[in-house]
Amino acid sequence: MKLTSSCHASKTLNACDMETLIECQSESNIKGHPLLASCESEDNICQLIEIKKRKKVSNWLFLMRRLSSSSDVSAASEPELKTSLFDQPLSAICSDNTLPGPIQDILTILCLKGPSTEGIFRKAANEKARKELKEELNSGGGVDLRSLPVHLLAVVLKDFLRSIPLKLLSCDLFEEWMGALAKQSEEDRIEALKQVADKLPRPNRLLLKHLISVLHVISKNSEVNRMDASNLAICIGPNVLSPENELHLSLEARRDLNDKVGPGYF
Repeated sequence: MKLTSSCHASKTLNACDMETLIECQSESNIKGHPLLASCESEDNICQLIEIKKRKKVSNWLFLMRRLSSSSDVSAASEPELKTSLFDQPLSAICSDNTLPGPIQDILTILCLKGPSTEGIFRKAANEKARKELKEELNSGGGVDLRSLPVHLLAVVLKDFLRSIPLKLLSCDLFEEWMGALAKQSEEDRIEALKQVADKLPRPNRLLLKHLISVLHVISKNSEVNRMDASNLAICIGPNVLSPENELHLSLEARRDLNDKVGPGYF
């Protein structure tokens, strides 16, 4: 993730740092993560659910059972939100350490379809469809997300991340993120990043872990989707962290900032 400090020097929060930041296991163990282990095929999802059916089912597994069900009922057929989905603090829309249902659904579909979709998170979606989907999700109405184009879901997820007040990584911590990235040794840098992450509110850490898990799965198939960790960071980075005074920046300064954390790095 390309970020800009107050000294106008760009630094990089790379995929390795972020994976360590959220305490991901080694690649040999990461397959054990319920989300990652079940993203290879829907058959694997069903098998995993069968094994776990007598145990307490995690949020991800429950969601995947809903998404892979042969029932005609939509995964989001029953409204679950009591407040708007967009432009809300995560603490207001996350309950019992659980992400909002539509966001869980979108992340899971992106995990299933993203690895085989070229340009995921990079290609634009139909603007009318984007606005209509956001309005439907904001109203809490039922939406069959499985039937929608995956690029549309990716764009709406970026809109959701961008709408979080203070951003997912908290602009209040911007300088601390920059300070952590400035550490010379990799060991010191990783430890500093983890310390900053620990200061995030619990809902933010929850979404961060799930988001990075999905991005990890997508990056592993970059030969097909053309979206390696660097490209994903360029597309996602500006939506999860920005300077606290971003709204007060001049148009020219904003354009310069976007060039450093966004598409200008392609």
